[in-house]
Amino acid sequence: MTETTFQCPTCRRLELFEQPVCPDGHGADCPDWMCVVCGTALFVDPAFVLGPDVEIVTAHVA
Repeated sequence: MTETTFQCPTCRRLELFEQPVCPDGHGADCPDWMCVVCGTALFVDPAFVLGPDVEIVTAHVA
């Protein structure tokens, strides 16, 4: 099973999510994820999960 972290809407914090076995045959591209703490299911775009890391830059205005 594949694992990653997401903000869980039920737990209201960052939690570990597992990708269950996909009955539709999507394999690693399956959009279904399940919170290991509460069982909440998320349907996530695979491009979002596997996309490049984004650097957050803070701009200060004088």
